[in-house]
Amino acid sequence: MRIIQVVTLVSPDGAYGGPVRVAQNQATELSKRGHHVQIFAGSRGTVDPSYFGPGVQTRLFKARRIIPGTGFAGLSAPAMLPSLWQALDDADVVHLHLARDLVMLPAALLCVIRRKPFVVQTHGMIDESDKKLAKILDRLVTLRVLRASKRCFWLTPEEQTSLGGLLGDSHGTLERLVNGVPPADVTVGRI
Repeated sequence: MRIIQVVTLVSPDGAYGGPVRVAQNQATELSKRGHHVQIFAGSRGTVDPSYFGPGVQTRLFKARRIIPGTGFAGLSAPAMLPSLWQALDDADVVHLHLARDLVMLPAALLCVIRRKPFVVQTHGMIDESDKKLAKILDRLVTLRVLRASKRCFWLTPEEQTSLGGLLGDSHGTLERLVNGVPPADVTVGRI
């Protein structure tokens, strides 16, 4: 398969944390299994192109903060969108490590517009929120993206409950996905 994964931010200091590590582990394993994998991400600083593993094509685009004081939510990588638009031509599926930010939501909308099959993994970042901006984004974009996804992956029961609250519990795309981690290279000895 030809798989595209999209994640908000890759940086030398690992500032974005878990979603990047999960994308890295998934991309590495998918590539080992013979799939063609591309990673699209916003970036800050210099990142080694082999970060996502051998055989994984890494496409990084400068991330810019366009809304001050909003943390990762205010990041955008506008130069990524034309490249992603073109890459969607050849993709079989897109895996979005979805958050309410201006890197992921535009990428997700491209998938919706192009009618490209995609799955979302929210890593606990999409939840029922009382924040005004989150409610506006959810109404305008997030819910549309979640409903259009082929699968909406959750990790914890709390995440499942929250996504169910946003989508409605009868929404058929919710599915559990555990974090993929490489097996430990440990030899068990006798004591």
